Amino acid sequence: MKIPLFAFAVALLLTGIAATGTAKERGGHVLSGWKTLKIPGKAATEFRATPDGTIEVSASESVGFLYRELPKSATPVTRLSWRWRVDVTPPSTDLSVKGKDDRPLAIHICFDTEDAPPSRWSLLDQVGKWTRTSPLRGKVLTYVWGGTRNRGDRIENPYFKSKGQIIILRPGDSPTGRWFMESIDIAADFEKAFGYRPPMVRLIAISADTDDKRGVSMGKIADLKLHAE
Repeated sequence: MKIPLFAFAVALLLTGIAATGTAKERGGHVLSGWKTLKIPGKAATEFRATPDGTIEVSASESVGFLYRELPKSATPVTRLSWRWRVDVTPPSTDLSVKGKDDRPLAIHICFDTEDAPPSRWSLLDQVGKWTRTSPLRGKVLTYVWGGTRNRGDRIENPYFKSKGQIIILRPGDSPTGRWFMESIDIAADFEKAFGYRPPMVRLIAISADTDDKRGVSMGKIADLKLHAE
């Protein structure tokens, strides 16, 4: 069963360390259900939506997230599919090294907490890089376009260690200006990364990061869909 991601309702509470805002379409219209996360002290990556739902992502020496929480469901999410393209790419970096993890596009799948009730779950627990007092809860898979590694390579997330894994889908030298289709078995990827069947998916986020090498990137993501059993 396919679940269009744009159909989900969102009720996400964030604590105050990072600035958040409502994501908007071209012309200032609200992109329903999505919010942006801006990192203090960093220029913000820009996210814009076209009328057909394509998300345009522009980063200029910046970092930022576009995110939405998923409602609780009795049906586990097992797959994710989308199309993406990069038109301008920053210099490739080694994504296993803190502070050198620039990439033009990434999709983050955040799984339910294992040590706290879902009502206490927040994006800031997952993006623990910027929360010095809050430990990471749950697990995170990050699918990346960018970096110096090869397609299919897996890297322990340098910020989350054993709680996060980066999977390279398109290396930094992939062709620009072309759409690529992805269909990912996130349940199998989770089990391979962490050794057990995944809990519920709680949040999905899109990001671009070009602040380390002071680069510029432009990309797009379209037809983002979750697939349930």
